[in-house]
Amino acid sequence: MSHRKSMLRNLVTQLIQHDRIKTTLPKAQEVKAIADQMVTLGKRGDLHAKVQAASYLREHETTLPKLFGPLAERFKSRKGGYTRIHKMGNRFGDNAPVAVIELIDGPGDLKNHMLLKTLARQEAVTPGAIKEIVEGSPVTEAATKVASTAGTVAGTVVGGVKKGGSKLKNKAMARHVPKVLESNKWELADLERKVAELKIKGNKQEKIFDATETKA
Repeated sequence: MSHRKSMLRNLVTQLIQHDRIKTTLPKAQEVKAIADQMVTLGKRGDLHAKVQAASYLREHETTLPKLFGPLAERFKSRKGGYTRIHKMGNRFGDNAPVAVIELIDGPGDLKNHMLLKTLARQEAVTPGAIKEIVEGSPVTEAATKVASTAGTVAGTVVGGVKKGGSKLKNKAMARHVPKVLESNKWELADLERKVAELKIKGNKQEKIFDATETKA
């Protein structure tokens, strides 16, 4: 039990330090709950929260300033769900399920990368599609629910002006567009620049993430 607790402390510490780690799926699922608790302490920000975080985390000179500074600021408007698990298949040798766990809405958020890749493919087929997708994406909670219920990214009325419907086939990605723009404080031009950086060549593109490059 002592070895297990020590291992989890190390994994949570590395996750806060690097925003993303690679480990086995069962470990990632246990780390997720603990990491969410640490972020909640960071958002509280009082003395007792700092004592609790310091009693669990290691590498205090890097983890505590980040937890009570940038991470608390990043998640101040989010009520929960600060981490995300990506299943990465099975490990060669013992066939253990492997996963990447990350703190969401960071600079290297994998879901954001997936969105950029999807938009890039759409732009390669239909130039100018990004603007139409952004303008046609549901930007309110009510509109998001309507789009989810209907199963399509329908046109919405925002401020009395009807927006056109999006052609993005992946509905979940289309609903994620306004969240990415808001969390990164991007304008349309920023999103178009990020997509252009992928250097699309036909239907092929450069790999933007390799799980073997994670810190742990």
